[in-house]
Amino acid sequence: MQNKTLFDTLIVVKRSGQRTSFQGEKIALAIQKAFRSLDIPYQDVEVNRVYSKVLKKIEKEYQNRKTINIENIQDIIEEVLQQEKFMDVYEAFSTYREQRNASRKAFVGKQQHKFLKAIEALGLHYPNEQEENTPVALTQKFGSTISYEFAKAYLLDNKTVKNHDSGILSLHSIESIPMGSIESIAIDLRELETLDTPFSEQLREQVDIQSYLSSVKEMIVSLHKEVYGPIMFVNFDQALEGIVFRQYQEILKSNLALYFYASELDSLLSLEKLEKEIEKSTDFTLSNESLTSFFHGNQFLYYTYQKIEKKSLQQTKSRLEKTLAHFFSSFQEVELAFNFGMAISKAGTLVLETILDTMSAKENISYFFQVSKKINMSKNSLNYSFLQRFSTLASSYSNCYYVFIDCKFNALKEDVVSYFPRGARVIEDNTTLEKKLVGGKGNLATVSINIVRIALKHPGDIRGFYQELEEVIKYASEALLNRFELECSKRSSQFPVLYGDGVWHDGEKMKDTDRLRKILKHGTLTIHFCGLKECLVALSPKASEEESFKQGFEIVQFMKKKINQLSDVNNLNFSLSAIPSEEIEKEFKQQDTAIYGKIKGITDQEKYSSGYFLKTDPMKFGPFQKLTNGGHVDVFLVKKDEEIEHIIEMLAQQNFGCVQIKRSR
Repeated sequence: MQNKTLFDTLIVVKRSGQRTSFQGEKIALAIQKAFRSLDIPYQDVEVNRVYSKVLKKIEKEYQNRKTINIENIQDIIEEVLQQEKFMDVYEAFSTYREQRNASRKAFVGKQQHKFLKAIEALGLHYPNEQEENTPVALTQKFGSTISYEFAKAYLLDNKTVKNHDSGILSLHSIESIPMGSIESIAIDLRELETLDTPFSEQLREQVDIQSYLSSVKEMIVSLHKEVYGPIMFVNFDQALEGIVFRQYQEILKSNLALYFYASELDSLLSLEKLEKEIEKSTDFTLSNESLTSFFHGNQFLYYTYQKIEKKSLQQTKSRLEKTLAHFFSSFQEVELAFNFGMAISKAGTLVLETILDTMSAKENISYFFQVSKKINMSKNSLNYSFLQRFSTLASSYSNCYYVFIDCKFNALKEDVVSYFPRGARVIEDNTTLEKKLVGGKGNLATVSINIVRIALKHPGDIRGFYQELEEVIKYASEALLNRFELECSKRSSQFPVLYGDGVWHDGEKMKDTDRLRKILKHGTLTIHFCGLKECLVALSPKASEEESFKQGFEIVQFMKKKINQLSDVNNLNFSLSAIPSEEIEKEFKQQDTAIYGKIKGITDQEKYSSGYFLKTDPMKFGPFQKLTNGGHVDVFLVKKDEEIEHIIEMLAQQNFGCVQIKRSR
C-alpha cells in the first residue's frame, strides 16, 4: 500500500521544528480518533479507506519533496474526509484542530497543553445512551480521565506513551498509576488469622460464621478501593474450616445447656466439663469413650446427646448455607475468584458441600475447583462426589473452571496453586530462598503486546518478526519496571488494608518510612499477548495446520525465554499471560484494521483470537499452558452423553493446568 522509497525517506516537521521519520500508523489512528469522537457507529474499513487515500495524496503531492509539515498532513486528512462525504467527521476533526491551536497559544508548556486536551475532551463530551449521566458518574469520569492523562504526561516515559498510543502495546489501567495501586491480590485467610494485627485478632475471635464473613466482606470492599483489579481467595473451603467448627461448637454448647437446664437434667452430669471436652475436640462427634465417661452408661442421656449433636450440625449447615448465599450474592462490582476442592476434614467438606449449594451465576465471581488424583479424581477418592456435582454446575455456568494441581507446573512445594478470574495466575516467587508461593501476593501490573501488528509489518520475514518482537518485549518490560518503581514509591499507610492488615505478605511489618520494594518484589509483572492465530496467518498464510502449530509454539517459546531472562536480570517475577481479554483483542484489531484495512483471516473479524488459540485439536494446548505461566485457560466442549470425568482424566494426562468444560447444546 505504501511506496517504501517515499515513506521511508520522508521527514515530518512538527510545530516545534523537531523532525521525525514518517509514521503512517499515527495518521490512521488520528483518523480513527476522529471517527470515535462521534456517537454514530462506523466500520473499521471506513477509517482505512480514508487513511489509504490520505497516503496516496501525500505520495502524489510530495514524491519529489523531502519533508512534510504536520499541518499539511492534517490539511490533507480534512480534504479526504470532505471528498468521501464524511462531513460530520470532518467537522469534528476541524474543530479539534482549532481547539488545539487555541490551547497552544494559552499554554506554552507541552505537558500543560496535553492536560488541557484531556479537560476539554471531558467538558465537550456527552455520554451516550449506554453511559450513566449523573453528576457523580461524570465526576468519576472526570477524575479518571485526568488521572489517565496525568500519568501519560508526567509519570510514564515518552517511549512507553508513544508505543501505547500507536497500538504496538497497551499498558493496562493507566488511570490507576498515579495512585500506585496494584492489579490483583491473592488472600489466604488462614495466614491472615495468624498475624498480629487488629483485623487478624478480630477473625480469630469470631465464633459466628455470619460475623466472620461480614468482616471478610468489609475487607473486600476496602481492598477494592486499594486494588484496581480482581481479588482471589486461596483454598477457600479449607480457610473456613476453623470458623465453621467454632460455630458448631457454640451451637452445640448452647443447645445442650438449653435442653439440660430446661429438662432439669443438669444435675446428672457436669455441663461445664462437657463443654470443655467439646472445646478440646477436633471432630463434630465426641468419641464413645468420652460420652460413656460423661453419661455413666445412661442410655437416655447418651442418645439425647447424639440427637442434640445431630441437630446442632444441621443448624450449623443451615446457618452456613444462608450466610454463604448472601456473601456470594452481595458483590456487584468487585471481581472475585474462589479456589476450593481440597478440604478433607468434616468441617472442610461441610464448607465444600455448602459452596456447591450456594454458588452464584454472577459473572463477576469465578469458581475454581481444584482437581487432584488423591483427593477427588478417582471414584474411590474422598471428594469424588463433589467433583461430580461441580461438573454438573460447570457445564451450564459461565464462571466455573477446573484447576489441575497435580500437573507439573502447578505441583508446587509448599502450597496449592490458585487462579484468578479468566485463568490469570501468580507464579512462584523467584526473589527469595523461601519462595513464597500464592497467598499474600498478586500481580502488580500488565502490559499487552500486539504480536499481530509486528507480523503485519514483517509478512514472510521471520527474522525481522523476531527482531521486532524482542524489541517490543523490551519496551513492555521497561513500561512495567517504570510502573513498578512508581508503586514502590508510595507509603504503606496509603494502603491500610493491603499492607496495614497484612493482606499482602509481610505488609503488616512495614513502617511509613520503609520502601515498598522489599515486599512488592514478591508480586508479578505480566506481559500478555493475544492473536497468535492471526499473527501466523500474516507471517505464513500458506502454512499447513501442523506447520502453523509448530511455528506458533516456537513464537511463544521465544517470548517465554525472553521473559525468563527479564526475571533473572532484574531479580523480579516477570510472567507471560495468554488469558482472554476481549477489550484488548478488540482494540488491537480495530487499530490494525484502520492501518492495514480488511485482511482475510486477520482483520476481517470482530476481534483477535484469545491468547494462543489455534485451529487444531485443543488437547495439544497443554505445552502452551506451561509456557504461559502468568495465566491461561482452554475451553473444551463435550457432547451431552459424553462423560466429563473421562475428559478430566485425559486433561490430567496431557498436563493441563486450568480449563473450562462445557456441554454442547
